[in-house]
Amino acid sequence: MEDQRRYWTEQGATKTFTTPLALDLFARHVPASARILDFGCGYGRTLAELRDAGYENLTGIDFSETLVERGRAENPSLEILSWPGGRLPFEDGSFDAAVMLAVLTCLPETPSQAEVLLELRRVLKPGGLLYVTDFLLNRDRYNLDRYKIGQEKYGIYGIFDVPDGGVLRHHDVNHMQALFSDFETLAFEERVFQTMHGHESNAFFALLRMPE
Repeated sequence: MEDQRRYWTEQGATKTFTTPLALDLFARHVPASARILDFGCGYGRTLAELRDAGYENLTGIDFSETLVERGRAENPSLEILSWPGGRLPFEDGSFDAAVMLAVLTCLPETPSQAEVLLELRRVLKPGGLLYVTDFLLNRDRYNLDRYKIGQEKYGIYGIFDVPDGGVLRHHDVNHMQALFSDFETLAFEERVFQTMHGHESNAFFALLRMPE
């Protein structure tokens, strides 16, 4: 995870993130009074969208200090915290809901993904909700070629390098559903989203519920 943190600290503040939040779905299940965590909040764009939609009890956290600094400068009214990795600085059951937009793609190793989900389970209340979006495998030649190179280099199909030094991952849908197996799935829909590098990719959004 340290290599990923270094990349996002060095390059993240120059990025424009594009992954959308299905706000209508989210708002149907999460009341405006809920305490919400945006994990991997970047520069706070989703936090700002939630604030503008009437949510007030918001906290964002990210492991890129430069992204956090940008977020605080652009939205000084938002609570955006820097996090070095490991255990999240919150008590058990602190949040009613959490959002995680295009975070797993930035944590390409399966153990790191599982550790993050364990921490989110810990800080969510029983019955709490987790909203996730991320990217799925594509079948065009451009992606197939870089998946092949990435598999030879990293040993996992779907991982690939990007020109500015990052390592990202597109996922098999079965892998995503296995990661979420401890949650109740309220919604899971496949979509096509634009990536931060201007490409289109298969993707999904999911709304998951913690066991009571």
